Amino acid sequence: MEKRFTALRVISVIFKVLAWIVAVFTVIGFIAMLIGGAAMGSMMGRGYGGYGGLGALGGIGMAFAILIYGAFLFVSLLAAAEMILVILAIEENTRALKPPQTGG
Repeated sequence: MEKRFTALRVISVIFKVLAWIVAVFTVIGFIAMLIGGAAMGSMMGRGYGGYGGLGALGGIGMAFAILIYGAFLFVSLLAAAEMILVILAIEENTRALKPPQTGG
């Protein structure tokens, strides 16, 4: 049986690749914000506004916000890719159950 809907299969692969790219950048951003945000918060002190005014705790809080948001994006993109594959599998199974048509 031939594979149909190749564009949807390609889109599914693209979503999976994007999901893993988001995961890698989330981990990098988490580590960078954890280290840089805490250091910047302790250097700037209070009175300058922004996240530096929150101190080291603000930098750590922002790092965990990046981690949570990135994890949400990763799971959403991966779920979208898998949903496309599930719909394609349902279509293939439905087509396989169709009785052969006789000419006449």
